[in-house]
Parts: sequence; structure tokens; C-alpha cells
Amino acid sequence: MAIGRPARWPALIALAIALIALAVSIVGWFRPMSHNNEPPPKPTYTDQQTATAKSNVCSAFGQIDKALAVAGSFSGGSSDQTAVLAVATNTRQVLDFGNRYLLAQLAQEPATPSDLATAVREQADAYQKLLIGYLDGLHYGDPDLQPATNASVEAEAKLKQLCK
Repeated sequence: MAIGRPARWPALIALAIALIALAVSIVGWFRPMSHNNEPPPKPTYTDQQTATAKSNVCSAFGQIDKALAVAGSFSGGSSDQTAVLAVATNTRQVLDFGNRYLLAQLAQEPATPSDLATAVREQADAYQKLLIGYLDGLHYGDPDLQPATNASVEAEAKLKQLCK
């Protein structure tokens, strides 16, 4: 190697790596895809797994239902604006946490019966809609909030029936 001339071996190694990468990508592009178009089999669960899942999901719903009742009971009918704001804030927090907690519990319990899982999703969706409505300045009883309120009441009744 002469002084002042750059070495060629790093460039040759880089070129070799690039050619190998190109060859691998071409092989990957033309490799046939698997033709398994059948959905994976639906998992089956024992009666014990289903009962445990139902118990855990119903327990989570009961906790959120109780938290909502507690959050709404703090004002005691007070006209104090601080108390009203505190109740509104607590209720919003319960709705926010409640919908996430219910969905997380449902995700952790894949053996949950499908009717119960559907009711939990409906309740979580209603909680989200109520929360957005409250954050948008709507109040309980507002006509624009009525569809979400009705959905929550229906889902709550369904959940209480299923969780007996």
C-alpha cells in the first residue's frame, strides 16, 4: 500500500455485506407465503377457568360500581362550589380509571363468558362517552349526554344480572 492511498479492503467488505443483504431481501421477497387461511382454533376453557374469570371480572365491575357511588355521595347535596367540583372531579376519575380497569381485567381473563365480556365492553364504552361528555361541559341529565347515560344504565343492569 502506498502512502497517501486509501485502503481498499473496507470498501470491499462493505460491498460484500451489501450484496449479501440484497440477496437475502430478494429471497425473502419471492419466498412463497404460507396458504393457511384458516383462523386459529378458538381456545377452550375449563368450567373452573370460566368461573374464575367471571368472578374476577364481576369483582372488578363491583369495585368500579362502588367507587362511582362513593364519588357521587361526597357532596351530600351541598351547594358549595368546591364540593361540587370535587364530586365532579372524583366522578371523572372513576369513569376514566373504571373503563381502563374493566378492559384490563377483561384482557387478563380470556376465559370470561362472551355475554359478560360484551356487557363489560359496553359499560367501558359508556364510561368513555360519559367522561368525554363531562369533560366537554355537559352535566348529568343533559339531553346530549342521555344516550351515553342510557347505555351505561343498560350495561350496568346487564352486568348486575350476569354477575349474580
